[in-house]
Amino acid sequence: MTAHKAQGLSLPHLVIDLHGTRGTEAPYVMVSRATSLEGLMILRDFPKSKIRCHPS
Repeated sequence: MTAHKAQGLSLPHLVIDLHGTRGTEAPYVMVSRATSLEGLMILRDFPKSKIRCHPS
C-alpha cells in the first residue's frame, strides 16, 4: 500500500520502510497511520532528517 492510499486509515499493524522516501510528508503519513507503537515495525535504518517537527 502506498503512503497516499494509507491516508485517512488507522492501522493496528504496520510495516514501513522509510529509507527511500523523499521529503517529510510521506514519512509522516506512514508513521501516523499506526494506532500504537507496538503495532509499528520500521524495516531498516533511515536518515533522521526524514522525521522532524516544527517548533510552535
